[in-house]
Amino acid sequence: MKKVWMIISIIVVIIIISMGGKLFMDNRKEQKKIEIEKQSVEVLKKTFANIAKVKVERIDYNNITGSYRMVVTMSNKEGKSAEFSYGFVENDNELGVYGLVDGNVQRKGETLSKVRVIFSDGTEEDI
Repeated sequence: MKKVWMIISIIVVIIIISMGGKLFMDNRKEQKKIEIEKQSVEVLKKTFANIAKVKVERIDYNNITGSYRMVVTMSNKEGKSAEFSYGFVENDNELGVYGLVDGNVQRKGETLSKVRVIFSDGTEEDI
């Protein structure tokens, strides 16, 4: 009877450790994703003028190219917004291909002021 309880205890400990490891890895992936989103917003600010707010709708990673595809809703200081996607490579200073939806919102230039960012996990920060 003692052996049965010992085996059950070992199984329970292994399950708890496995669950903790999975939670840790999931948390690291989420932190990495938010860091990539921050980097891409910095590049957006260097690409477009007059940005007031950026909401990250979706982020996807391509294992083959090592690049990300971001879908964002970007608003300017006049309150106009455009939803579009763009490519981004980690630690790169330029956007990949992006869709031009509204030239009034996606005006070439640079945004020097802080931009309100709503990340894909719902958290917000001024960048």
